[in-house]
Amino acid sequence: MNDSILQAPAVVAIDFGYVQGAWRRSEAMRSTEADPVEPPTVGELEEALGEAVQKCDLFAKNWRNRVYRIELAHGRFVLGKQLVMGTDAMLQYQYEELRALAALEVPGLRVPNTIGLLPGKRLLLIEFVPGKNIKTLAWNSEDVVPACELAGKILARLQLARTESIRPMPVDVIDRDLALAPWRLSRWEKETLQSTLEKLAAAEVRTGHVYYDYKPANLIYQSNALFFLIDPPDVWWQGAHLWDYACFRSSMRRHLWRISLRRPYDRYRRTIIRRSLVAFEQGYLKSFAESHPEPRLFAPAVRLFELQRNAVLMTMQKAKVTAARKGHPIARGGRFGNPLANRLTLPLLQIERRWLFQQLARELP
Repeated sequence: MNDSILQAPAVVAIDFGYVQGAWRRSEAMRSTEADPVEPPTVGELEEALGEAVQKCDLFAKNWRNRVYRIELAHGRFVLGKQLVMGTDAMLQYQYEELRALAALEVPGLRVPNTIGLLPGKRLLLIEFVPGKNIKTLAWNSEDVVPACELAGKILARLQLARTESIRPMPVDVIDRDLALAPWRLSRWEKETLQSTLEKLAAAEVRTGHVYYDYKPANLIYQSNALFFLIDPPDVWWQGAHLWDYACFRSSMRRHLWRISLRRPYDRYRRTIIRRSLVAFEQGYLKSFAESHPEPRLFAPAVRLFELQRNAVLMTMQKAKVTAARKGHPIARGGRFGNPLANRLTLPLLQIERRWLFQQLARELP
């Protein structure tokens, strides 16, 4: 495969402004047309893969991507990720990001092989990886504990390899970014946030390339190894490495809350999830010779990034609800998920935001 098959520049650095980035994505969501790129044909896939294709099934989709499971004539499977709303630069970046992750040779991490590109259809073809993601394991398997421990170790190793600097926490930038969040803070929340920012100004954090979406749903656990699913970000994210840590932990905590609501008598499963959260933290922290930030500031620093992620999710969720209410074409056919569930998610995010502020108040030194 020709590595220069796409020539558009792919690197766009977004430095700490995650809520600002969410506003840009939501604006793109409102301004774009539905399905601007057609699905790949069997003939196009056969030309790109150099093999006969038995069938191509739509495996999953959302407003930004379609994922296809492609069965080859000899019974082998390939996954295709199509950027429904994107550019050639985004496709090139995702291809390069997968290759860069593989080149790091992080112990325990397996990156699916990139097989081909179909630029005319903005389609990335990669190795099909069997197994269950950590999100699924959280609901039905004790393997979620070693999987989360490995996820913590791998994340730490990725960050050690990608650390560009250790610098003071950019509290002013985070403060401005949080001001863009679509929420109304109480007086107590504003005071807690201000106190948090003041105390964390003394904290130092590792910064560099951020994976951005390091979460249980994107990690497949198989044979004591983790595979990244085909969901690297569309652009180059720069920021504090704690963002990825906070992303994984907050996602696992939401799974714990969902299990508590749907299976209130399943104490054993809740215990397993709590053990997995502890295993993730231990696997992560034990991989560093020096902690940045220092231990007394680690917990509130993580909570602050969890709060920033809450603001990102709320921004995107409000955009989905608004698009559905106004009958936007890309909201039709369930591409944003269940409309009722989307509306119910907003008050749940508000509840999470209040909980995060309570935790911040308890954890501040």
